[in-house]
Amino acid sequence: MDPRLQKRVLSLGDDPCEFISRLKIIDEKGQDRFFDSPFAEQVSAMSDFMSPAETVVHYKPRQIGDSTVAAAYNFDYLYWTRDPVRCLVVAHDYEATTSIFEKLKHYHDSLPTLLRREGAKSNRKELIFPDTKAGFRCLTAGGRSEGRAWTYQRLHADELAYWPNAEDVWASVTSTMHPGPHRKVIILSTANGPGNLFHSKVMSALEAQRRGDENVRFRFFKWSDHVAYARAVPEGWEPEQDEYELSRQHGLSLEQIYWRHQKIHGVEGVGIHRFRREYPLTIEDGFAIFDGSWFDTDYLNELLSSLGPSNTELRVYERPKTGMTYAMGVDPSWCNGGDHAVAQVLSRDGRQVATLSCNTGGELLFFQKATELARHFNKAKVLVEGNPGGAGVVGIREFRKAGLPMWIRPAAPGVKASKTPKYWTTTRGSKEQGYAHLRQMVNGDALTLNDLATVQELMHIREVSGRIEGQDGYHDDHSDALMLAEWNRRTLPRAEAPLRRSRRRYQARRNPFLANSR
Repeated sequence: MDPRLQKRVLSLGDDPCEFISRLKIIDEKGQDRFFDSPFAEQVSAMSDFMSPAETVVHYKPRQIGDSTVAAAYNFDYLYWTRDPVRCLVVAHDYEATTSIFEKLKHYHDSLPTLLRREGAKSNRKELIFPDTKAGFRCLTAGGRSEGRAWTYQRLHADELAYWPNAEDVWASVTSTMHPGPHRKVIILSTANGPGNLFHSKVMSALEAQRRGDENVRFRFFKWSDHVAYARAVPEGWEPEQDEYELSRQHGLSLEQIYWRHQKIHGVEGVGIHRFRREYPLTIEDGFAIFDGSWFDTDYLNELLSSLGPSNTELRVYERPKTGMTYAMGVDPSWCNGGDHAVAQVLSRDGRQVATLSCNTGGELLFFQKATELARHFNKAKVLVEGNPGGAGVVGIREFRKAGLPMWIRPAAPGVKASKTPKYWTTTRGSKEQGYAHLRQMVNGDALTLNDLATVQELMHIREVSGRIEGQDGYHDDHSDALMLAEWNRRTLPRAEAPLRRSRRRYQARRNPFLANSR
């Protein structure tokens, strides 16, 4: 070989990124190409792998190429080392194990002749370089062997959240690892709910990050950062209410929202719960609880023992404070003996100050009472469910007639503000999003709950067949109104101009609600 060419070839060993860019991969279109145009997430991942950190934990959405770049990084390391370094790759199922092994084999087999190692052996999902004895073994978690026959310095744990008997398999594979300068543990996974080994590893990595532990590197990849997760929006399509809110909160484009919509609701849609786990926007998404009680029943049980009865239509727990702003959430009904119509009032600082509920007397009487209650609490800002054909239409008219401030849905990117109604539309998606936020506030003790009937309902909120509702025999009217009030509260201004003292005294003399205050 020409000495200059040989020197150039050998120099690739000093530049992992340059060498990896010359590896070949089979892309999502089935085309064989150089690994020279990585996704942004793959570049970030490579930076983490090359860091001095001994442990790297990546929490990711599906199909962003993290496993591909992890395999390439370890291939580069083992290819150029002169030591007998062994890397164990463990995946959650046989298909994934085979896929990673085929990637490793393809990296080697597609190298130019000048770079290809002579005598490299690949069989039984093992790739060995005979001159250095360095090599890979790829295994399936829970298979017949978890690597006891070898000792390893490096571990690639792929989709850890989906390993069967994860704790036992983890103990088995890590017991074969040796300490030393070559040691590296790479954990990559999509979430699979709370309480499993991956969840524990993420929490531990976050804590290590908080402490400034440089031996652990953690990174969360949200789906919205992946360039491929967007789709052209057909003419006339508009997001649902929960999608508007999601767009506003996370800065999502209309194309991203449409991709998400199709991924959840399309012909091959996975549903909202599975989507949140496999394509998280926040760390909490993948670890959410989607079965059993929606709220922390231990915490709610503690509250129950300290609350008084709620056997009157109107329960006022605090007088309105000068300068304080308030939010009202209204779950309407026709008040004809069926479901209750409920209005909940929250202060800007998260205190439940009043609850109004009734199921007789007609919807108009209820809304008149709710209007007076909102006026009493410094003209509380109102959010009412206004699904077409429901009693909320009457309420919207009454609240507007009274001149009360109404909640306005923020506009999503690409949608004119004129299309944002002043009411809440309940869909499966919007209800889940509203309740997800309410759960965070209740379970985090960020709201002061004073109403017994409300807390009793929260105790029995369940996810039933993909819907959030009260379990059999229990209503969710108080809970729905509280969810709306909390959603509304987030948009309150910090303070309003205080009422003039003389006007407040006059109001106190004529206001029928103050007699119910405590």
